[in-house]
Amino acid sequence: MPRAASKLFLIALAVLALLGQMFAQGGATGAITGTVLDPSGAVVANADVRIVNQDTGTLTRTTKTDSNGWFTVTLLPVGTYTINVTSAGFQEAKFTDVAVRITETTRMEAKLRPVAVQEKIEVQAQVQTVETSTATTGQAIESRTIRELPLATQNFHQLLSLSTGAQSELNASAQLGRGNVRIIVNGQREDNNNYLIEGISATDYNVAQATNVPLPNPDVVQEFKVQTSLYDASQGRNGGGNVNAILKSGTKTFHGDAYEFFRNDVLNSNEYLLKRAGLSRPPVKQNIFGGSLGGPIGSDAKLGFFFVNYQGTRQRSGLSPGTFISTTMPVLPPVRDDATLDGLLESAFGVPSIDPVVHKLLLFKSNQFGSTPGGYLIPSIPGTVGDSGQFIVSKPGKYTDDQFTTTWDREFRNGNDKLSTRFFFSNAESLLPFGAGGLQASLGGTLASSISATDLNFPYDLPVNTRFFSIDETHLLSPAVVNDFRFGYVRINNSLINVPPVTVDDLGIDRPTNNITKSIYKFSLASFQIGPTPPADQFQTQNNFNFVDNMSWVRGAHVLRFGGEYTRVNLDKLFPQTFNGQLFFGATSDGFSDFQNFLQGAPVGSFGGGGVFNHQYRNNDFAFFGQDDWKARPDLTLNLGLRTEILGAFYDKRCHIGNFDPAQGNSGQYPFVYGACAKKLNVAGLSGSGSDTTYKNSYATGLSPRIGFAWDILGHHTTTVRGGFGIYFVREDVGTVDQLSFQAPFLPIAGLGNNPGCLGEFFA
Repeated sequence: MPRAASKLFLIALAVLALLGQMFAQGGATGAITGTVLDPSGAVVANADVRIVNQDTGTLTRTTKTDSNGWFTVTLLPVGTYTINVTSAGFQEAKFTDVAVRITETTRMEAKLRPVAVQEKIEVQAQVQTVETSTATTGQAIESRTIRELPLATQNFHQLLSLSTGAQSELNASAQLGRGNVRIIVNGQREDNNNYLIEGISATDYNVAQATNVPLPNPDVVQEFKVQTSLYDASQGRNGGGNVNAILKSGTKTFHGDAYEFFRNDVLNSNEYLLKRAGLSRPPVKQNIFGGSLGGPIGSDAKLGFFFVNYQGTRQRSGLSPGTFISTTMPVLPPVRDDATLDGLLESAFGVPSIDPVVHKLLLFKSNQFGSTPGGYLIPSIPGTVGDSGQFIVSKPGKYTDDQFTTTWDREFRNGNDKLSTRFFFSNAESLLPFGAGGLQASLGGTLASSISATDLNFPYDLPVNTRFFSIDETHLLSPAVVNDFRFGYVRINNSLINVPPVTVDDLGIDRPTNNITKSIYKFSLASFQIGPTPPADQFQTQNNFNFVDNMSWVRGAHVLRFGGEYTRVNLDKLFPQTFNGQLFFGATSDGFSDFQNFLQGAPVGSFGGGGVFNHQYRNNDFAFFGQDDWKARPDLTLNLGLRTEILGAFYDKRCHIGNFDPAQGNSGQYPFVYGACAKKLNVAGLSGSGSDTTYKNSYATGLSPRIGFAWDILGHHTTTVRGGFGIYFVREDVGTVDQLSFQAPFLPIAGLGNNPGCLGEFFA
């Protein structure tokens, strides 16, 4: 990495280590605060409070109430707890079923009874359900709700819109895949969201959307939350929604389940248009099956607790985008002869000639678009040659996913240390028979935005392999001081692959990029399109590393938190954008229509590139924060924080990008320049002295004050007024540097038309 990045990395590690030795809840934990009272309502000072995890039976924390009868325990793992309170002159009290939610503080009131006879009583704590300690808005959704609400593809992201301020598109239940949703929080863009698992950012830095992020199934998610606004200084990176999921862990008893979610088209009615065209009901089949097992390891759980899950998904659908075509197209001859085809087309469509590439394309045989008369790739439909008619076809696509999740937790040194590990593995693949849509597919577009049912698209293969690993160490320095350190590794490997039913060799296309891709052009007519997606095969592999540290110090009415994080992004990318080329055909002033110009091989425009397309993008992000949650009065809490974001600009380790110097542009000079690393490429005439990163943004530093309040009106814990102010920064995705790769001589883009008969050597 660059020298400046190395220095920042060492500084960050030093600060994190210092925090770990020095001293409310972190991004993946919660807290409990409470007041201990006697029967008259007076506070009980110096009472002993013991917090026990109900699922595992382990003693998690011990503390004492202060002079005001208050106690606060921070950085608690999400779960359900029993609170034991003892004090001289009072019966020992046991408060069960106290839930700790992710990033939330559970407030309770514990009333003790005087000693009559020596006994232990179990009572129900008065737990306030209204958040009265923070200005942050959002809602935690627990595992029972996740499991009981209907999910067509068992994707818990479909429930994110349950939080106030979050909205999403409706998921098409017959669509192949895991049922991606585009979450919009308070009107912000989707790429402003941050996706976390166990407090570790699992965001996709390639397109900054949820399409390819690691996605555990609902049977392993214990709880998730969307923080929609005013989250405190411990959270950063983006200013949209903060989505955090917590995975299940083992318990003191063995438990497990097995399940299957079943769907079959025999239970469906036929689509109206298909029935009218005399076509049968498209297949829609889905099987989601799996099982979980968790429990203690060894006698008395001396080796900790484990949890494992496997889930498999098998889908077939003929109603998903990319599996269904309904379009209007010209009527072509059902019988096509090499010797007479051109004359027949010239006569029927009124054109002077047929391009040799089009000639071979119309003669090529394939069942890509179903069994049509003659068996040709470009189908024949009933009618008079030269007219137009409706063409409808459905061919089922496939989606498979195999995922495995395991967790392990163990406490050491009488509960003063806790170690937790999480591992998630998923291999998924979508095969869409008509899925090779437009350019949006390569730029992070959804199926709905990149695929049109009016186009004769070729097959598209979309494998996505994801891995997630985290390890968390929680250390109690004292009852008031707790440190939580997390390391996370995220791998996202996704590809976009054209599956060509016909190749450039079959059609005689001579093109400089034929050694990269055998896919033919994308023929884009005004009325419909034919062919593969314009980009050649793309491959992205991310290996991202996260280091996160949070320290909490309860000091009187103040809950002080300090921390920092470092993220290293390694994104290797093969990005041959438009290497197979896209040709545009439209009506021209000589009276020819788009299809007539297509037959002649006379495009009015083009979009095609070639050059170097391999990149090794790298990026470093740092952040440090301080937060004080100050209980100024029993009914008023102030949230005061400051966060510093040090966001690094992407750079290409291979130096296969150009750059843009706005100062030169403003002075009338040519603004496109090259980084100093260009000299190392040893290309004649190519040198540079500019920045190796986008613009000159090696690192951008921003200060983010966070100020909030929560006022418990009348002090009854039933109504709260919350408000605040914060500055948030957005971490841009890799698209910022992708744009700089389209600069000559690395990857020039052409965009001109040409004369009839040119398709064989259009880009030669």
